[in-house]
Amino acid sequence: MMISSLKPTYLHLLNDYNRVLEQRNIYLKQIVKEGKSIELLDIFDEQLADLGYQIFEYRKLYLQKFSDIIQENHDIITKNTKNQEIIKIKYISNAVDKDGFINNLKKTRNIDLQRGFTSTGIHRDDFLIYINKKIVSIFGSQGQQRTTTLTLKICELKIVTEEIGESPILLLDDFMSELDEKRRKSFLNNLNDSQVIITCTDNIEVKKNNIKTFYVENGKIEIQ
Repeated sequence: MMISSLKPTYLHLLNDYNRVLEQRNIYLKQIVKEGKSIELLDIFDEQLADLGYQIFEYRKLYLQKFSDIIQENHDIITKNTKNQEIIKIKYISNAVDKDGFINNLKKTRNIDLQRGFTSTGIHRDDFLIYINKKIVSIFGSQGQQRTTTLTLKICELKIVTEEIGESPILLLDDFMSELDEKRRKSFLNNLNDSQVIITCTDNIEVKKNNIKTFYVENGKIEIQ
């Protein structure tokens, strides 16, 4: 979503890829049910591989941007914790070039025919976050998972600012619930040069002057 908002070409590639992917999935079913020629799959595979590789290059570039700044921004939130958290982001893809994408599609062709959908390709890509070499989504505490989300948001904010030359508004909905007091303060007191809108159910103490608090109850808004 972030890349799409910054690079219209990427969004165009993604739409084209999803269109070809849908067509290939339909044709897989037609091969089985209607006996259509399997040879036509080569055309779909070529298109998917070409579009997929271009999408991969965009994703690799921006995941590297995240990787370059993720530790320093995670440290902002966790600097008052007892042990330092070493955070890393890793792009998970089943190929790194066009030939790799094509070869994977050919290897899984029989499986795809049985299942009726395309089981490999850029649409299966993902990224993983590690803290101290452990996958956060599996082994991380609720606090670590929430902190990681905040870290990614800060990284996104800085990358977008660098790309467009102005800082977007950061929206955070009830992000305090899983953070301990130290992480809350570290995060809030290091928000600089950005407009931030936070919703929460408890009071927040921030050592900044340009803060406005709105208390909402029963549809009524009170500025405090």
